Amino acid sequence: MSLVALAGGVLLYAGRRPLYAWFDRHGDRLDARRLYNHLVDGLHDLAGAVTRGLDGGGLQRLVAVFVATALVLGLAGWLGTDSPLTGPRARLPADGVSLLAAVAMAVAAVAATVLHRRRFTALVLVGAVGLVVALAFVKFSAPDLALTQLSVEVVTIILLLLALYFLPQVSPAESALGRRGRDLALAGLAGLGVAALAWAVLTRPYTGIGDWLVAHSVPGGGGHNVVNVILVDFRGFDTLGEITVLALAGLAVYAMLERLDISGQGCDDGGRAWDSDMHPVIMASLTRLLLPLALLVSVFILLRGHNLPGGGFIAGLVTAVALIMQYLANGVAWTHARLPANMQPVIATGLAVATATGLASWAFGRPFLTSAFGHLDWPLVGEFELASAMAFDLGVYLVVVGATLLILINLGRLHDASHAAPPCADDKEAAWKP
Repeated sequence: MSLVALAGGVLLYAGRRPLYAWFDRHGDRLDARRLYNHLVDGLHDLAGAVTRGLDGGGLQRLVAVFVATALVLGLAGWLGTDSPLTGPRARLPADGVSLLAAVAMAVAAVAATVLHRRRFTALVLVGAVGLVVALAFVKFSAPDLALTQLSVEVVTIILLLLALYFLPQVSPAESALGRRGRDLALAGLAGLGVAALAWAVLTRPYTGIGDWLVAHSVPGGGGHNVVNVILVDFRGFDTLGEITVLALAGLAVYAMLERLDISGQGCDDGGRAWDSDMHPVIMASLTRLLLPLALLVSVFILLRGHNLPGGGFIAGLVTAVALIMQYLANGVAWTHARLPANMQPVIATGLAVATATGLASWAFGRPFLTSAFGHLDWPLVGEFELASAMAFDLGVYLVVVGATLLILINLGRLHDASHAAPPCADDKEAAWKP
């Protein structure tokens, strides 16, 4: 580089006279600062044009660009290989029940898309899709995933129902005809691409890390439930990060809703007032009776999770559902008088327990989150297994309960503290009162 600079300087000096003459004739039209400013302004304009082309202020265009890019890259990868789409693995016969469930899920998914403007109807249809997915996990011997899917579906439906109260029952038309056609084409192509990818993978023999995990679940993690051993031992660091994100999400929702003042709707879109019986006696009585049983089931699921289907995440969701049902059935004021509403200490305790479990392994010269297990023989109780991963699972349980309840309780508070909406136009006396 130094030699190039030296040679360039020699050439400029040797040709200085014609350069000076050329500059005398054209120098008044040359301004490096002006050229530089034009270049910077052009780069800003180009960046603005690209940004406006990708982000028009809504999520729809961004998703369309993302899906289109994925389709192009996937198609390019498939066209660049000579491998056929269908692999040599033998296909399993399809039974009638599975086909019926698949058709029901497809119909529910299509109906949710077609009726997406009717928010409550779309929510019910999405729940039906989740239920069929849980049944698929049951069919393929994945009870942990089935329990998790069912629990998440219940919590999600409650969360969305609490939010729907503050939204119109029917969403406005969001797309022009041309955009709907574009979205339909992208969605259809994406569905075909995912189906082709699933077909190509499932029709080929594949051996991954699953066999190793099954073989080392008992000798390495001390548990027969491979899924739980993966979550609390083999990939415990991932789980610790996930519950940390869940805790932060719960605290973020709490921060957003703490001082929020929002009004609900006094009647539905048809002008009919809401039912004034917000807490039916039968529902309130049943939820109070079922609460101890639900908590007992959640503890049972937590304790047996290392060797049988269950674990801290599922148990936490069951506990959260049992407690949030008290808020729905009996009201915020009644439940607050009997149950603690401050969930931040529960979240902090869960994170502390999970982190302390990982730090304890350092005292024995082991890597972070290395679990230990052994068998104890107590009088009257007999022999049983004791694993340090149970403490980590307890931390997961506390974080899931705390974060889930923190979100749902604060959404419930909005219902209880929302202003009385204006009375309905056709029935002012029967207007719903919060």
